[in-house]
Amino acid sequence: MLNESQKQQIQKQLQIQKLSQRKERYEYLGILSEYQLYAERESHKLDYTKLNPYQHFLFKRVLHGLNVYTPAEIEQLHWDKKRRIKKVWQRAQDEVNKWKQIICAKKFNEIFKVFEKSPFGKEILDIPVDEIDPEYVNKLTFKDLNINYEDLILFFMAKGLLPKNFLDLKPKLEKGII
Repeated sequence: MLNESQKQQIQKQLQIQKLSQRKERYEYLGILSEYQLYAERESHKLDYTKLNPYQHFLFKRVLHGLNVYTPAEIEQLHWDKKRRIKKVWQRAQDEVNKWKQIICAKKFNEIFKVFEKSPFGKEILDIPVDEIDPEYVNKLTFKDLNINYEDLILFFMAKGLLPKNFLDLKPKLEKGII
């Protein structure tokens, strides 16, 4: 019979194996080489549910922009820092919108492969997957597109919106640094 710690260790290994076998993580991100860099090192087991507060704050700031601050905090921020936060947030929104369009196009092509022998189907499937419209705002949710919190962090790291050493960042202890 297994004791409680052995059961927990087996469950954790099963969860890690399940995450590593998810095909869509590699299809949409295109950063397999970076993932392998972290996976080979023992100190960098990818566990996104255990972000420290500083990592969580940085991620939320990229995702939500100035909305992570209270109005009083926004008034105290330097004008240049506000501008930089807005700029990073807008770039993140643009990149996520493009990513959502690519994901939708791939799913669209999977569905319409049924019609690939008809002339209409050939015409539709000839559209390249990476052809996007920057004016179109994709309003599908991350849940609808099966995008997880972990996928967003990797995506932001790949696009340079989060630092490359994001998973190594330690929490800041002094109050005024963030």
